[in-house]
Amino acid sequence: MDKIFKGLTAGIIAAIIMNIINLILFYNFHLTTIRFLDWAGIIMLGSVPQTIFEVVYSLFVHIFWTGTLGIAFNYIITQISSQGIIIKGGLYAFFITFIFRSLVVLFKLPILADSNLTTSITNTITSFIWGLILGVLLYILNNN
Repeated sequence: MDKIFKGLTAGIIAAIIMNIINLILFYNFHLTTIRFLDWAGIIMLGSVPQTIFEVVYSLFVHIFWTGTLGIAFNYIITQISSQGIIIKGGLYAFFITFIFRSLVVLFKLPILADSNLTTSITNTITSFIWGLILGVLLYILNNN
């Protein structure tokens, strides 16, 4: 497996786990008002997904998009150093979250720009977890 497929595989697996956590926090604990799939839905459809088909499509897009972020991280990590890859994965995720959130606020995307503290915290922590998992998976994949 080359860098692209390793990054994509790790990114997708980590994204599936991230979305499971996000959906549990949304539906069971009501700690977030925005699902990660809502981000993809608003960008791809122009609104929050309403039908089951829109939800599935948005979830697929989010997982695949996040998988491509895994590719980028795998290329970055091979250029600097894989030492501390797990922590670097978490920091990468935090950086990406900050950039995406900044773009949402800058361009005033509807619904996404209006967030509360709990949603911001849970989404940031969940994204950080995605980065840690990404780091673990790439450590395993790149050392086999």
